[in-house]
Amino acid sequence: MADSLLFVLAPPPGLPQGAITWAELADAQARGLDQMLALRIFACPPDWSGSLETVVEAGLAHSGGADPFGAGLPLQSGLQSPAQPQERSLRCDALVPVLDATSLYLGIYAQAAASPAQIQCLACLPLAEIENETCWFYPTENGRYLSWQSQRPRTVLPGRLPDGEAASPAESFEPAELRLLWSLLADDPALTCVGLTYRGRRIEWPIQPRPLESEESPSVWTWFELDDLSPQPWQRLDRIETSPRR
Repeated sequence: MADSLLFVLAPPPGLPQGAITWAELADAQARGLDQMLALRIFACPPDWSGSLETVVEAGLAHSGGADPFGAGLPLQSGLQSPAQPQERSLRCDALVPVLDATSLYLGIYAQAAASPAQIQCLACLPLAEIENETCWFYPTENGRYLSWQSQRPRTVLPGRLPDGEAASPAESFEPAELRLLWSLLADDPALTCVGLTYRGRRIEWPIQPRPLESEESPSVWTWFELDDLSPQPWQRLDRIETSPRR
């Protein structure tokens, strides 16, 4: 069985070196990445003639980020409404790490398959030196959409490749295979750093279990339109900030 790769984001003084323990890695990661951006995008029904203001006033677009159109989709929180329409409105349900690519370093570690307590540091490098790659979080189909964004404090664990994917890092790890992902989230003034990949696989940082809707925070709803024939393919129609329900 091959060893596993572990990834830790932290300021350079906080990255453990040499042979270290899982507790040391988890502590470093908790101090290096503690904010996540929750992002959900819902497609407006084709025959919908309302507005963002109407759904907010009706209490359908609130800080919890539930589907204002009652799509009945199983979201990340595990909640599900009883309705089951033919056309689902959820287009994106993501938790995006809030990364500062100018100050954070990435530590790469090998965890022995035969003895998981044995963890060895393979490399430490600044995020700013990792090759950049663009990605896209927003839909590409023409139409009108509602997006919900809310930044949340989160405790995350060291990152892993998805689906328990393993490698032989002591022999084959290649820093050149890392990519730093950037996405223009349409209404942002600049590109946003949204994660990392290794050999084309997105690195995932497991989150300490905590229901997303149980701790509502201030959030932003945006109503926007996509039209690839327009001089401005993306157009914001409205933007409203919402506060936690009491």
